[in-house]
Parts: sequence; C-alpha cells; structure tokens
Amino acid sequence: MQDIKGKRLLILGSSVWKDLIRSFADEYGVYLIFAGLYPAPLDDIADEYYRVDTTNRDVMIPFVKAHNIDGVYMGGSEFIISHACEWINELGMPCYCEKSQWEMLQDKSLFKDLCIKYGLPVVPKYTIDPNNIKGSVPEDRFPVITKPTDGSGSNGFSVCNNPDELEFGYKRACESSPTGSVICEKFVNNKGIVVFFVFSKGQMHFAMTENKYPVYYEKQGTYVAGMHLFPSQEEQEFYNLYGTKLQSLFNGIGIKEGTIWIEVFHENNEYYFNEVGFRYSGSFSFYTLDYLKGINQFFSDLYYSISGDSQLYGFSSLIPSNVKKGLRYCIYSIHCKPGKVVKEEGLLSIKEKYQDNLVVVKYQKSIGDIIVDTGSFGQVFCLFHFVYDSLKECKNILGYIQKTYKLIDEEGNNLIAIKLNIEDI
Repeated sequence: MQDIKGKRLLILGSSVWKDLIRSFADEYGVYLIFAGLYPAPLDDIADEYYRVDTTNRDVMIPFVKAHNIDGVYMGGSEFIISHACEWINELGMPCYCEKSQWEMLQDKSLFKDLCIKYGLPVVPKYTIDPNNIKGSVPEDRFPVITKPTDGSGSNGFSVCNNPDELEFGYKRACESSPTGSVICEKFVNNKGIVVFFVFSKGQMHFAMTENKYPVYYEKQGTYVAGMHLFPSQEEQEFYNLYGTKLQSLFNGIGIKEGTIWIEVFHENNEYYFNEVGFRYSGSFSFYTLDYLKGINQFFSDLYYSISGDSQLYGFSSLIPSNVKKGLRYCIYSIHCKPGKVVKEEGLLSIKEKYQDNLVVVKYQKSIGDIIVDTGSFGQVFCLFHFVYDSLKECKNILGYIQKTYKLIDEEGNNLIAIKLNIEDI
C-alpha cells in the first residue's frame, strides 16, 4: 500500500461514523478537512472545517484546488454523493462511481429496466396517471405499493389496498421524492434477502447475504427493517441462479470500485429484484463484512479516496478482539415511539452479559434527540450488532436486549417500540 501520511482528505456527508474516520486518520497520519453548509459533528474530528455548499461544482472545484486537497471521501448521503461524484470526476480525483452509474442504480425505475434487460425478475409495476390516480390500477390488482423512485429509508413508502389509499400513497411518495417521481408496484411479501457485492480493480466479489426481517408501522402503512441475519439460508441458491447475470449487468455499466447491495424479495419460491444501493447500507453492514470476510470496506474506501489505489485487505479490523470468531451475525434495530430521549438504560448490563457476542452498538440518534413519527428508518435510535452460534442463542440475546435496554423520555416512559416478535424468526 502507498504511504498516505500527510495527505489532505476532504470529508463530506454523514457524521454517524465520524469516530471511524478519525481512527483511520490517526492510524495513517491523514489530515482531515470537513466541508458542509451547516455545523455538524464532523467539525469535531476535522483538523479544519469550512461552511460551503458541497453540492455546487462551481464552489467545490476552486475550493479543492485552493486547499490542496489530495482526495475526497463522499460519505453515505445519497444527496451529496449524487452531486459530489460529478465534480470529483471532473477534477480527475479518485471516485468509486460516475454520475451516470449512480443515476442508473439510484433511480428505482432505471434499475428495474436494467434488471429486465439482463434477465433478472422484478415486481410488476403500474403506470399512474396523475390526472386519474384512483383509476390507474385495476380493482383486482390491489394491494400495491407506492414509493419515491429516488428515496431511501422507507420514506414515502405506502401499502395501498384500494383506490383511495392509492391516491394518498401516490401523493405521499411524490412529496417525499426530490424529483417528484413515484413508482407503483404489486405488493409482495417483503421478507427477503439482501445481497452484497464488493468491487476492486474491476473485479466483482460476491461478499455476503442477509435475511431481512421487516417490521410494520401501522399508522403510516410502512415496512422498515427490524433485523438482519447473516448469512442468508438462500445464499447458494441465489448465487447459482443470478450470479452470472449480475456480473453481466455490473460489467455492462462499468462498475469497477465500491460496494453495492441489492434487496430481493422472496415469495412462493420466486425472487423479485427490488432496489439497489451503490453505497453503505443504513445498518452499518461494513462491520458484518469485516467479521465474515475480513474486509474492512470502510478503511478501504477512505484509503482509495485519497490514494486511488484499490485494496481490500491489509487494514486493521473493526471487530473487537474479544468477540468470538466463526459465528453467524445479527443486526437488530431499536425502533422508537415519538418523543424526546433523555436517558439510556441497560446497555452496561448487556455488554457485561454478552461481552463475547456484542460487536458494536451504532447510534443513528443521540440522547436529547426528538423522535418523529415518520414510519421510516428515521425512528431507529441505534442498532445492536452481535454474533451467535445457533438460532436459540440469537433469540436469547434478542430477548435479553428487549427486556433490558430502555430509552427514557421526559415523563419516565420507555420510548422503545418492540416491533419484532422473536418467535417469528
């Protein structure tokens, strides 16, 4: 690997993994510069920070040149990536994606068209007439779902059982879409698998699979990820069926670097390709990849951003040394009711009891934050990552977390919404 000591790395986007960025910088002697329009937690870890619009190429191109930037790390914000990749490419700096690649995979309609082109099964979709929303889907085709073509985190997602709900769901999705674009599809059982790929020097690596367990928010009619179990029991079958076709798809659009995950519904022995992410998943699954395959994707991406040298191995591990090796992996989301979180309880007890199983607890929110009733991933306070040897052990750990862990509001109430029934696993 190259010596990157003293290199100047511009960091953009999300702050939820700020400690990992600082850890990388300290280990490799990298100088961090953060840029963003507003004060953010990344201010705390940066050696310098500036208030600028990182989505504006006319601002950022001269900014990068003026501050002698050696590389740019875009983070995980879809909005920022969609703009930053273009000006990073224009500067000729290392960037894992091109604007055209990002758009083909980010837009749900475009991805669906790609799947059809390469022979991958997709959920049937319906064309909505904005002037006749209620009449756009035949009565015998309900239920259907509506969602933004360019959204994430279940924002703007609705299950529609009749024409009135279709009208509501369409308008809700339209309001949640940055471009006002909506997709309408047949509703299928949205239990399924998520498949992860890592790319390096133009080579596709079939990294890992998970079984995803959704939970339901009745008020909003939305499904949000509640738990992820790795590896999926359908892993080998899936790869045998679709591995070659996916390789052709990714070759066809020229993917050479980065990480990609694909959500695939599984119902009645049929697979339906749903959506793709050309970025990290919201569940911090790069910890899982490190545990299962020894690939620290996070450090690999930071290193590539500043060096242009693609390396998957040779980085320090994110996994604590005391965690038991060779087991299965679970990510469990803590969903919250609306309210202000003022205190956390029970975490120390969980850490003591399961010190050899618990990998990390990753926070989406902080003490003092107000949880809003959105029916989306925005109601997840944190995610417990742990390893387990058997399904029985997994259920025991989940049961203890559900019994012990609490998030207290100003009136002393527990805000945690137990969405997952352990017996359904």
